[in-house]
Amino acid sequence: MADTSIVPTRDIHVAPIARARMDAVVLRILTLTFTLFIIAYIAIPVVVTLVMSFNDAAVIRFPIKAWSLRWYADFFNSPQWVDALKSSVIIALGTTLISTVSGVLAAWAFERFTFAFKPLVYLLIMLPLFMPGVVLGLGVAMAFGDVSMFGVDIYGSRMLVILAHSLWAMPLVFMLMEATFRTVDHRIVEASYDLGGRPFQTFFEIVLPSVSTGIISSALFAFVISLNEFVMALFLTTRDTQTLPVLMWLSLRSAGTPRLAVASVILAAALFVSLSLIIVWYTRQLRKT
Repeated sequence: MADTSIVPTRDIHVAPIARARMDAVVLRILTLTFTLFIIAYIAIPVVVTLVMSFNDAAVIRFPIKAWSLRWYADFFNSPQWVDALKSSVIIALGTTLISTVSGVLAAWAFERFTFAFKPLVYLLIMLPLFMPGVVLGLGVAMAFGDVSMFGVDIYGSRMLVILAHSLWAMPLVFMLMEATFRTVDHRIVEASYDLGGRPFQTFFEIVLPSVSTGIISSALFAFVISLNEFVMALFLTTRDTQTLPVLMWLSLRSAGTPRLAVASVILAAALFVSLSLIIVWYTRQLRKT
C-alpha cells in the first residue's frame, strides 16, 4: 500500500535552499581550484627559470648542486649580451614613443570626427595586430631592404626594427585609447570651445589630462610588447643590432648555459615591473574617483 503520509511544508522549502547553498559552495571550491591551477601554471616556469639563474654549473641542469651569482656577473661582463640588452631597451623606447603618439592621435580622431570609409580605415589600422609576426617581419624586410635614410641603409638598423614594432604595437594603443576616449565627458570639451578654447589647447589641456591613465598604460604595454618581440627582430636585425630575445635564440642553439636563464629573468622582471606600474596607477585612479 502506498505511503499517503503528508510531508511537512517546512521540509519542502528547506531542501531546495540547502541544495542551492551546497551548489554555491561547490562552485566556489571549483572556481578557487581552477584559479590556483592557472596561477601555478603561470608561476612555475618563472620560478624554475629564476632558480636556474642562480645555478653555478656550466649547463642548465636540475637539481642544483651549487648556488652562485656567477652567471649574473657573466651576463653583465659580456659586451655582446649587454649590447643586446641595450638594443632591446632602445628599440622598445622608440616603439613606445611612435606607437603611443600615433595611436593616441588616431584614437582621438576616431572618437571625435566622422569621415568617409571610417570602418575600412578602422580595419586597416587593426590589421597588423592580427597578422603573424613572420609575415610582418618578412614584409618590412622586403619593402625597406634597399631603402636608405640620410645616405645610410636602414636594413639591419634599430630604426627599422622600431618602425616594424610600431606597426604591431600601434593598433593595441589605438584600441585601448579608443575605449579610454569614450569615457571623456564631451560636455567639458564643448564648454572649452564655447569659452574660446582652441582645438589644440582643448586637446592638450582638457582631453589629455583626462585620459592620462590610459596613455601611460598603453605606453607600458607597447614597451613590453617590443621588448619581448622575437620574430620580426630575427628578420630585421644584424649581429650589431640584434636584440636580447634574438641573442637568446641563437645562444640556445649552440649552448644552453644558465646565462639564458639570467636573460629570461631580466625580461620577466621588465614585464613584472610594467604590469605592477599599470595596476598601481589604475588603483590610484580608482581611489580618486
